[in-house]
This record gives sequence, structure tokens and C-alpha cells, in this order.
Amino acid sequence: MLLINPYSGRGAPVSGERLVGRSELIDRLVRRVQSEAHCSIIGLARMGKTSVARAVLQKLDTSTTKMNVGYITLDAISGPIQAYTRIIEELPLDEIDDQSITHANDHDEAYEYFRRTFRRRRRVGFKSAIVVDEVDAIIRDDFIDAQLFISRLREVANDRERYGITFIFVSRRSLDMIQGAVDCSTLAGLCEVIYLQPFQRDGLDALADRSPIRVHGSEREALWKLTGGHPFLAEVVMCEAIDRARMHTFDNVEIENAQQAQAHEFTNQYRQVTSLLSHGKMFDSLCELVVGPQWRPIAPHTICLLKHYGILREGDCVSSPLTCTSQHFRDYLVLLSRTMPSWVLLGHAEQQLRHLVQDRMIEEYGKHWFEGLRESLPNLSTALNKLEDQRIREKRLFGDAASDFILDYAYIGDLKDIIFAKWEQYRTVLGGGKGDWERRFQDIMKVRNPMAHHRPVPADVLQEAERSCKVLLSRLPLYQIDEIIGVLTE
Repeated sequence: MLLINPYSGRGAPVSGERLVGRSELIDRLVRRVQSEAHCSIIGLARMGKTSVARAVLQKLDTSTTKMNVGYITLDAISGPIQAYTRIIEELPLDEIDDQSITHANDHDEAYEYFRRTFRRRRRVGFKSAIVVDEVDAIIRDDFIDAQLFISRLREVANDRERYGITFIFVSRRSLDMIQGAVDCSTLAGLCEVIYLQPFQRDGLDALADRSPIRVHGSEREALWKLTGGHPFLAEVVMCEAIDRARMHTFDNVEIENAQQAQAHEFTNQYRQVTSLLSHGKMFDSLCELVVGPQWRPIAPHTICLLKHYGILREGDCVSSPLTCTSQHFRDYLVLLSRTMPSWVLLGHAEQQLRHLVQDRMIEEYGKHWFEGLRESLPNLSTALNKLEDQRIREKRLFGDAASDFILDYAYIGDLKDIIFAKWEQYRTVLGGGKGDWERRFQDIMKVRNPMAHHRPVPADVLQEAERSCKVLLSRLPLYQIDEIIGVLTE
């Protein structure tokens, strides 16, 4: 018997029984709008913001209140004139609208028509609830008169008695951040802010309960570790798992296999998070908090914002007070931190050492240098096998986003062990004695050690590590000291 997959068509806004885990929030938003309170729904991509906003409109439209509802998305709109027109077209025309909607070419003219329309509707007792989705689109270069548009939305929103409009704004960034990008700061203060976060366990359970195949505790735990309750990613995994099911049953391994088959969807989602958090270097702060090392003070506001998004969560032990959405996302941050670590100087030291090791080993062993190195150094075979295992694991988890270069999985301690085991190959480049370099490598490794415990790095330890990194990099052929110092002082 062919199973009907209830998770197919993922990514589009959902409704009805497919919209799970949000009923309390939807009821809360309905009450807010009925009391004429403007709201701002903020959340990561594919978190279900549009689905929630549309569910609110549907409930309002079927209620006994005399309220018209409408929905527009600014992502499909070029500027204010089109926005005003779309809003009016969304609302049902009544007997007082005695003229057709004019497609004006002038912002002022279109705005005046918009205001007159809603004043007339308000005088005969109508109120309106309007969802303005994808508000982030205002900061596009081709969105015309963005600053004036926000100011005029505020004028309408601020006078409910005259216009009778209650707005629900939907965006990835906060209205404060969007206003700041267009040099305007007038609208956000009117709205109650609601961050739409990933599901907690009960919400994820509700999503799993829609499966035609029973999802047991171990599978639910695997789904939680992989998705952290992100609704879209959870649907991606469940959709694939059901399509792959052969015996109308599956276990946690098949949940993991389903994720690996859809690794591209996960990395695409993570790239969107990275892009969103690039503002104010929040992504760097996230990596420091979750992966380490935390080498500088992080503003409480940044930590608070990451918690609001649900990207950071409270840890379950004293040594790890903060954790990120999922174990899978943390693994992705570790992957990125190897090639783009928060501390720039350490990153360059590791990257240049990786290339130095590869160059010297190719000279000695040729194209298949890694196999030659593993055979010649049996005492390092366990460590070298771990690099291979880590590459295989991350290629499964993240597909093409994971590196093919085996030494990208080696940290400073791994590189030191290879260099010391083949010291004669590197002595001419590094110079000096092994003892001096042992001390320098230890200085650098002391910065890496706090990663596992999410502890700040003491200033004196950081200074010693900086000095050792600069000495190391000054001996490497690809290193340009002026470029790195320039990056550090920007």
C-alpha cells in the first residue's frame, strides 16, 4: 500500500492541520489585533511566519467583528505606490468606494487616495487588519522612497481612530534594524514584537505525530538533534524518511540517513542564517559563544537577540550555559570555524600551516601523500584516521559544503604533531629549535582549549598566543604580516 506523504510540498506556507505547534501564538495575535494593537512578527527564514500571519487573518475574517482583512508581501512590490494599491485591492470593496483604484505615478497622489479610502471606510464602521509580509524588502536598493514610505505607514498606524487599520508586520530583521538601514526610526515603537522561534519538544512532537508511520522516542530524539525544532528542516527530514521507508517503519538511523540525503537543504538554511547574522558581526559572536574561543566581550544585546531568534538556548549544565539550536547546527559552526574562526590571527596561522604541511608531504610522498604519511608514522595513525573519519562524517552531514581537503579537519595540535614527527622537513622553514616551537605551539593551543568549555580567554594567554602566531606566520612563505595586522585593526 502506497503511503500518502503528509510532508510533501514543504517550504510553502501551510494551514489547517499542517500548521502545528503555533495555536497559542495565533490566538494571542488574534486577541492583540482585535484590541487594535499593531504587531511585528520576526523570525528566521522558513520558520512559519507567513503561515502564522495568514492563520491570524483567517480567524479574524470568520469572527463576528466587523473587520476586513488583507495581505501583501513587499518582496513582490517595487515601491509605495504599488503597496498602497495592493492593500486597497486586498480589501473587499463596499458601496462607498465609488471610484476605481487609480494607478498613480506619484507617491503623494497615491498616498492621499489611500488615506481617503480608509477614512471613508472607517466612518461607516469598518476596521481593517493588514499583514505586511517581507518588510525586509524595503532596504532593497530598487525599493523607491523607503524612508518616506515607513514614515507614512507610521502616520496611518498611529491614528487608528481615523483610519481603523491594525498592521501585522512580518520580517526576518527587527523593524528597528530595517528602519536604521533606511535612516528612519519611527514605526517600530508602535508594535508589540513577537519572535517566532523553532519548536520546543512538544511542537516537534506534534509535527512528528502527523506521520503515517509511527515515530518512536529514539527517532524523535534524532529529529530533535538534527533540526532543533526548526519546522521546515523537520518537514524536510520527515518527508524524505517516509519516501524512503520500505517496511512502513523506520528507526533513528533512517532519520539520520534522510537528513544526509537532504543535506543541501540544511546548508542552504544555514547560509541564510549566516547572512542574516552578518549585520553587526552577530555571526562571529555566535561562533565564539557556541564553538569558542570567546576572546572579546560580547554585548548583552547581541546575546539577547540570538536568544530571541531561538538560535541560542540555555544550556543544561554550568560548563555550557549556552548552546545553539541543534547539535547539527553546532557541527556546522565548527566546520565554518575551522576555515573562518572568530579570532582572525589564529585562523590564518592554522590555514598557512595546513598548506605548509601539504606542500612538504607532497614533496616527500607525491600525490597520495596522506596515505604515505599514515604508513610512515604508525604512532600517528589513530589521529590521522580521525581526520579521515571526520571528513567522511561531515560530507554525509553537509554534502558539498564540507571540505575535501583532509587538513581542513586538523587543528593546531594535530598540525604540530605532524610537523614534529617530520621535523627535518620543516626546520629549514621554521628555523630555531624544537623546544622553542613546542612552547609557541602550546601558547597557541591554550587559546583553542577553552572552546570545549565555552570559557573566555584570559588577556595574558591571548597576548602570548598572538605573539606566537605572529612569529609562526612571519616564517611561512604565504604570510603577509601587513595584511593580517590591517584586518585585526579594522
